[in-house]
Amino acid sequence: MLINVIIVAVIVVACVVIVRGYVARGGKGDCCGGADVVSNHGPKDRDASHYAHAYDVTVTGMSCENCAKRIANAFNERTGTMATVDLAAGVAHVRTKEPASAEELQRVVRNAGYGAGEVTEL
Repeated sequence: MLINVIIVAVIVVACVVIVRGYVARGGKGDCCGGADVVSNHGPKDRDASHYAHAYDVTVTGMSCENCAKRIANAFNERTGTMATVDLAAGVAHVRTKEPASAEELQRVVRNAGYGAGEVTEL
């Protein structure tokens, strides 16, 4: 009887730890553990000289390279946009062919599941 109680207690504690970790990552799965590998998807037009407008977008909530790739991919999926993300600096470097508003750029970051801060036009 006592062994059954111990086994159930261990299972409950394990479930609580797993759920807390999942919630702490914002429900994104195991991105920091390496199980969720994200591929880079660059823009179709990779010539930076074709992008006349440059912006830096402050990003919060990134914890690994997969997070950075998700944000870069979100920008690169947009027509006329090319982006790279500096995880250490917490900044997305975005180039666009047409002018973009700060709200528009911040929305891309938020829709990817991260926090968007200041947008600086370069």
